[in-house]
Amino acid sequence: LRLSINQTRNILYKLADEGLVGFVRKKDTKKGGWYTYYWTFNSGKGLVKFREHVSKNLEQLRQHVEQRKHERFFFCQTCELEFTEEQALAQQYMCLECGQVLQLKDSSAEIAQKEREITRLQNVLVSVHAEVEAMSAAEEKVRQRRLRAEERKKQAERAKLAKARQRMKMKTLATAQKAKKRISVEKKVRRVKKERKKSKKNLGKRKKKREGEVI
Repeated sequence: LRLSINQTRNILYKLADEGLVGFVRKKDTKKGGWYTYYWTFNSGKGLVKFREHVSKNLEQLRQHVEQRKHERFFFCQTCELEFTEEQALAQQYMCLECGQVLQLKDSSAEIAQKEREITRLQNVLVSVHAEVEAMSAAEEKVRQRRLRAEERKKQAERAKLAKARQRMKMKTLATAQKAKKRISVEKKVRRVKKERKKSKKNLGKRKKKREGEVI
């Protein structure tokens, strides 16, 4: 095509804006840090755009055929110019370029040719539509598989988080039980010490009392 790098890049960017191509940019650290672009054609989007283009052309052809069937047209044999009936009437059925009398145009051959073109485009449209539907179904299957994989991943993460929470809960419960047991033991030790101290005190009082009785 003999296009410069900038021209090629601009064309690719315009195609990317339409969604017809996509790219991945990678940095080449071995060649001075330049970026390399890897472009990919979006065949699904391309088919959709092509279907829209064919549908538009098909509608224009149908309108053209309907106009040729229901309206009259005139032409100049010398200048090969065509006029609608309103234009021909305004010009008094005379060609303004050469002065020749305008002739009524027979549109039957043109209508037949346009109708063949309509049939061809209809067949093309059916084929493209079937291809788009098949591609959409395949993309939907891929999307569903991806969604199922993501859901399985989320479920695994939730299960892992639930186990971690359960372990933390059990650990916290075990710590609380140990603390409760330690507190209970400490209370029991303090009670024993208190009872021993009280017993020792009472023993001292009884000893003093006996000594007093002996004297």
